Amino acid sequence: MAERADVIIAWSHGGIPKSVQPEFQRPTRFITVPSPEKWSQTLAGLLPSPIRGIVAKYAPGVEPLRVAVLGFSASCSGVVQMLASSDGGRIDSALAIDGIHAGYDAQKKPNAASMKTWVEFAKLAFLNERLFVITHSSVVPPNYASTTETANYIWNALGESSDFADPPLPDLSVAPTSVHVAAGPATGPDRTVQYPAPPWKTQRRRGGLVILGCNNNDVPRGTADHIYQAKAMLSLALTRFLAARWNNMDPNAPGASCYVG
Repeated sequence: MAERADVIIAWSHGGIPKSVQPEFQRPTRFITVPSPEKWSQTLAGLLPSPIRGIVAKYAPGVEPLRVAVLGFSASCSGVVQMLASSDGGRIDSALAIDGIHAGYDAQKKPNAASMKTWVEFAKLAFLNERLFVITHSSVVPPNYASTTETANYIWNALGESSDFADPPLPDLSVAPTSVHVAAGPATGPDRTVQYPAPPWKTQRRRGGLVILGCNNNDVPRGTADHIYQAKAMLSLALTRFLAARWNNMDPNAPGASCYVG
């Protein structure tokens, strides 16, 4: 008989920390897929059913109840490709940690075609049918839309312009964290940046859509701020939102809401 369990899929570029796994109280399988050589080929060999293919390869004998996909930085490319696949409708939750980027259009706004899949999933979360957690730093990349700009694009695309949280957000405290950045041509001088608490910029929520933005402490480069997203925001998204959702909802109960208010 197949084992029935919730499944979280991530990539080795930002995997699932072992420290958060005990937070999931129902049977859960944690799958970390090796990162591809090219992110454009994330689902190569897995189509047309990437979720089924990944589960069959990395968790044989498991029948997924709920499926979540987790991306950090470049591996958010894997998340959006999963959402756009024929298995996208099976995805209950998506977590994008400082990694939603897009090219610019002629008006220097995030390209609508690149954002379409993200926006469509956000609509489902907005209506409490899914969970979609987006976190971002304030790093400004060259020549393409930052994670701040894409988060704003998604929020505005759903008709929202002001910051609010409905329902209220859970406790978002994070233990003091330090991030060491080794010296290098792209990273600058060797340094350690302290984060006594998250440097919050925006906190937004509507139903199952959550957007959490941080200011930069590592000015001007922001390298440590991006690393901080992986060290702190990734775990926060998994525990305060995904684990809370799955722990409080019976995966076999039809019509369950996306959150517990």
